[in-house]
Amino acid sequence: MRVAAIDIGSNSVHMIVAQVDNDGGVTTLWRVKEMVGLGRISFPARRLSVEAMDRATAALARMQQAAQQRQAEKIVAVATSAVREADNGGELIDRIKRDLKLYVKVVSAREEARLIYLGVRSTRELGAEPKLIVDIGGGSVEFIVGTATEAKLLESRKLGAARMTAQFVKSDPINESDLRRLTAHYAEELAPIVTRIKALQPVAVVGTSGTLETIAQMCGGESVDGRPVIDAKRLARLYERVIVSDTDERRKIRGLDDQRKDQIVAGVVLVHELVRQLGVKQIGLCGAALREGVLHEYLSRRVPELTVRKEIPDPRRREVLDLARRCNWAESHSLQVATLTTSLFDQFQPLHALPPASRELIEYGALLHDIGWHISPHRHHRHGEYLVRNGNFTQFSAREIDVIAGIVRYHRKAEPSRRKHARFAAMDAGARKIVACGAAMLRIADGLDRSHASSVQSIDCRIGRKSARISVQSRLDTQLELWSARQKRAMLEKLLGIEIEVAETQTARPKPAKLAAAAR
Repeated sequence: MRVAAIDIGSNSVHMIVAQVDNDGGVTTLWRVKEMVGLGRISFPARRLSVEAMDRATAALARMQQAAQQRQAEKIVAVATSAVREADNGGELIDRIKRDLKLYVKVVSAREEARLIYLGVRSTRELGAEPKLIVDIGGGSVEFIVGTATEAKLLESRKLGAARMTAQFVKSDPINESDLRRLTAHYAEELAPIVTRIKALQPVAVVGTSGTLETIAQMCGGESVDGRPVIDAKRLARLYERVIVSDTDERRKIRGLDDQRKDQIVAGVVLVHELVRQLGVKQIGLCGAALREGVLHEYLSRRVPELTVRKEIPDPRRREVLDLARRCNWAESHSLQVATLTTSLFDQFQPLHALPPASRELIEYGALLHDIGWHISPHRHHRHGEYLVRNGNFTQFSAREIDVIAGIVRYHRKAEPSRRKHARFAAMDAGARKIVACGAAMLRIADGLDRSHASSVQSIDCRIGRKSARISVQSRLDTQLELWSARQKRAMLEKLLGIEIEVAETQTARPKPAKLAAAAR
């Protein structure tokens, strides 16, 4: 399974494409980021500009195309604070759905924090002792305290770099008055959450997001165990440099992304104040964030599907069995009937002369022949046809779906008729023959499991010039099955122009005395 996860943030749109193996292992195949700046105007105005929505939609179109080129079966997309808080955020969601046929879920602040926790936990061993996770976005900052097994704190504050820049940074370089107001705001907003964080006694701080990654690079790119870190002393020096620099001077700082040059002042001041209040010496960086959390949340809900993929690697058969399971199928009966139907197909091949590829479609029709019971036993063959036609099959052509649905439709009651049945008449001649012969063989196979006991072990078909004999092998009493199959042979006799005899060839059954001796 290949899945793409998209995070529509206040600054950037991120996408990750990952492959999930049958054993549940996840491999990142590709990731991309585009700066679209949804929050540049939206935070003071509470509205997304037309230009920002144009940029976001265009970026998503490119990502959607890239995901499809990399054979992603599913694209899961979420949007955060810029869209969540904008009065016209719904317009962007509707536009994306209309133009790209892509559904975007707008997540709450707490849900955003939870997904970030899942993303970090999926790529980094958090251990038994609590860690503080900090994610600085454009609109909000998420604070999570968690271990490898649970999140003890999930909080979000409206302190994102784009929001704070719009609210407090009015000059370049930032003047002393604006800096005091910004620092005071951070100090006031952070104090209560820092108190709660300290009460949980985290042993380390993990940072995630583009803002923190940029600050780490600007601080000099130190690393611990191969992971970049923000050192408190280097951060202090960067802070002193940034608060007196203008845009042109900041451009010269190594590691600064040009698209963050305006917001980085608010970001650095925030991290500086947070480090001061926490009293920590460093922040370790983690590359995973919200998008990885979205991916793993999606996958965790599809563990049964992954198990099925491991058991059934063929995507066509998997779709058929998925529909069967969704319809609460009678599994043992359906599998037995499908086995008997394909056995009849193979042994009557000289007479029906159907192409080998039709065997698969007839088998699938047999597997699904009783799913209409999910709606009602009455007219369940017609209900089954409806379910097949609306089963959301993506691996089959329209003609193949018609054939499977037709086999289900005609496995009982009326035989197919070009005069009476418009859908059957609309099929090409080859499809009509597969439906008719498949349904005729399915009728006999269904009769041979009339009791749903899977009592028939095998069948042997002997074909003569004008007749055929179906010999049934079983260790059980099959009189009901033999009677039922005889009642259902007429359609196949008519199609093949022969008479069909259904008879029992019994294998030796243990005598009662031997059974009693065995019991002793």
